[in-house]
Amino acid sequence: MNSVRSLARSLYALSFIVLLASCNKPDTVSQTELRESLSVNFEGNASIEVGSPYAGLEFHHSSPMPQRISFYYPVANSIDMSTDYWTRDEAHSMVAALKTGEGDFEWIGLEPYKTEQTPYYVKFDKSYSDKEITIAYDFLKTSKAFQVSYTIRNTGTETETYELYTDLQAALKTSHTYALKTSAWTEFHEKGSSLIINYDDPEVGEVRLYAVNTKLQPTAYDTRSTVTDYSKQGTWWEGTDLTLNNSLIPETEAGPAAFRYRYTKKLAPGETMEVVQIIGTTTEDQPEKLIGELSTSAQKEIDAYQDQVLNYVQSHTFVTGDSILDHSVQWSNAILDVNRHYIDGSIQPMPCPAQYNFYFTHDVLLTDLSAVNFDLPRVKSDLEFIIKHADESNVIPHAYYWKDNKFQTEIAPPDNWNHFWFVIVSASYLRHSGDTEFLKELYPYLQKSVHDFSLNKKDGIIYSFRPDWWDIARNFGPRSYTTILASKALRDFQYISSTLGRNSEKLVQREKEIEQMYTDLNAKLWDEDQKYLTNFFEDGSQDEHYYIGSLLGSHYGMLDSERIAELTRTAENVLVDPKIGVYTVYPMDFQNLIEYLKLSGNEAGDPNYYINGGIWPHGNAWYLLSMIESGDKKGAYEFIRDIMTVKGVMNSPNGYPAMYEYRVSKKEDPQVYGKIDKPQFTWAAGWYLYGLYNLFGIKETEWNIRFTPFLFPEQKEVRFDLTHSGRKLDVLIQGEGEHVGGIRLNGKEYYSLVLPDQLPNEITKVDISLTGKPAARPLLRSVSAKLNSVQYHASEKSLEFALSGFSGHKIHTVLSGPSRPVSVSQNGTELDGSLWSYQENESDSYTFELNTIQRADEDNFIIRFE
Repeated sequence: MNSVRSLARSLYALSFIVLLASCNKPDTVSQTELRESLSVNFEGNASIEVGSPYAGLEFHHSSPMPQRISFYYPVANSIDMSTDYWTRDEAHSMVAALKTGEGDFEWIGLEPYKTEQTPYYVKFDKSYSDKEITIAYDFLKTSKAFQVSYTIRNTGTETETYELYTDLQAALKTSHTYALKTSAWTEFHEKGSSLIINYDDPEVGEVRLYAVNTKLQPTAYDTRSTVTDYSKQGTWWEGTDLTLNNSLIPETEAGPAAFRYRYTKKLAPGETMEVVQIIGTTTEDQPEKLIGELSTSAQKEIDAYQDQVLNYVQSHTFVTGDSILDHSVQWSNAILDVNRHYIDGSIQPMPCPAQYNFYFTHDVLLTDLSAVNFDLPRVKSDLEFIIKHADESNVIPHAYYWKDNKFQTEIAPPDNWNHFWFVIVSASYLRHSGDTEFLKELYPYLQKSVHDFSLNKKDGIIYSFRPDWWDIARNFGPRSYTTILASKALRDFQYISSTLGRNSEKLVQREKEIEQMYTDLNAKLWDEDQKYLTNFFEDGSQDEHYYIGSLLGSHYGMLDSERIAELTRTAENVLVDPKIGVYTVYPMDFQNLIEYLKLSGNEAGDPNYYINGGIWPHGNAWYLLSMIESGDKKGAYEFIRDIMTVKGVMNSPNGYPAMYEYRVSKKEDPQVYGKIDKPQFTWAAGWYLYGLYNLFGIKETEWNIRFTPFLFPEQKEVRFDLTHSGRKLDVLIQGEGEHVGGIRLNGKEYYSLVLPDQLPNEITKVDISLTGKPAARPLLRSVSAKLNSVQYHASEKSLEFALSGFSGHKIHTVLSGPSRPVSVSQNGTELDGSLWSYQENESDSYTFELNTIQRADEDNFIIRFE
């Protein structure tokens, strides 16, 4: 990690600001201040996505003219003039032209502008010799619409007449099948000089598009599209006749339509003209009322939507005092609120604002791994949606979307990784919420997922068609990634089952199977030469690739400490690009394995692109988590700051403000090295927050949540929300040093870094101090069971704690203390010395370990010290 660390130091030598006294709760910050701190200004070549539940916009090369406009009400449709996904940056769906005085019309906005952006709005600015142009996009909260505003300021010395022409194409492409629809008829309403484009096609939900003017009214309009060839991707506007005839398309002559307007205003030096269009969708037969309301209510709706996003940001605390980290916390929370779309009567999380029209279970669950720490209602709602769309056999969905003329569900097959994540997230929800009643509803679906993914288990190893974490390729063989996830999911299912009192007769046997998976993964899939977890193909040959999925073996406890260190070093040496992040795979040669892996053409991408060695956010997170498990938290801090923050991405090759889907890793080509695809991706934000929780504060296992506090050298404190027992705890970590000096709950001393299964309702605050020397009292550090209670008896020099799980469960307990333990009892019976051990540390403290078997529904332990 030396190269990453030195890069981090050099990049941030000037920009590093530690706000030593600013770890305040966000409710002390006004929304105006929050809005300003969230915004990012950028000048360069950027792709941008912004949106709301009802509309999303995609821009490329910092051009203010969008390439794609997505509408989600009543069903997902898009305006997209591209003919090839990989060249979609060339295809504007909206253009504008400006005429000054007696000059000619000139196309504007096709070149880069300076930007100011957040996940929920973007503003573009450019100064010319005689004018300034600002084009901004905002979104409305309840109306299914966005607003585009053009502000043109005369910066010359003469009074001039300015004419602005705008052209938004309205040919729709359908969700999923991407069929082009050009048959529409149009209407005009005087209120706001409003145009309505009507589609009577059920495949687009019989939607009506509208455009309403709320400021300067147009001098002319037209609804007939000038496009005659929709394959003319990047130049359809060239040669357009800018003459507007106020013409409409009759219902009997339906054809290609567009919103076309001209605006005229004379401006003295310093004066401005402002054109504002509200563009949206409706299914109302009589839209006049809607149009009339928008003319006066649009700004209130825009303000309400911004307030909604900022309220979400403000309601979730994670403050480190490092301005770069903390800005990305705000940005991530804004993404989690913004990246939600209307679908079939409700608003659900989606991958990004504009590019995806589909609901993907995988994307939702990966994001919820993080959200469960601070937003339990979101996670519960997501799980409810998943089981609502399961089939009659309780098989959960892989995806849900509009196709042709109805909503359709793709069911997750047995080797689909959604089954693992569904169990893992459900267990995490239970640990944080204690909501056993909801878990009883989930249980049949969880049981089915466990059954289905277990069908592919052979001799303690999970076989899969997919090489690693993606859903392409078909070559059935033993996989590290799926074995790791299956083991984790099975352990979590044990926790759920024992908590609910279900399948008690199977728990001991399943625990033995889980232990066998650990043994077999290490015996069969650990490559001693590679120092990495490997895979095999269907023909028995070893897969020589290094995949990011193996990194989860560290985080999910499938390797011992020595192998965690070796795995992490191998990833650093083979997979890590110190400037942009972690390759999905190495070597990047899937273009040569199309037939062998049964790929669909070049769906994996060229070398260094997409899955074939591109950089994905979860790969960065999994490497970060492996670093944490290896004990290198300082290196992990430098990595997350440099690689995973918005500022870090901006400072990297071809970087700009983004939390992206993937990046191109082709370092030998400076033009594309670090290029970003889909700049606002939901689970990039989720994995960033998950990384912060694991770096600074917590470790969540299948049985409990425990604190693992960390402060980097310049840091004095960190504060974050943590949900537990169904509510938020305010956690504050302060001090200096590597040792935990103490922990207090509501100011009262507590003797465990492991949180109990349920906290009393009055507990709302956790304070942890870090010092240069160990705590003066014993501290429970970790335990592989539910902790029910813990108490230190000073007069007897004993620590007493109660654990539960299931009878026959193996319990491993670790604690630290200032003195040597002398005896251990379980349920009143003193344990043989072979079951426990201790070692003296250099810091004049002791570390104690106990391995025993649970004997009752609740076991009581007492450890006495000298």
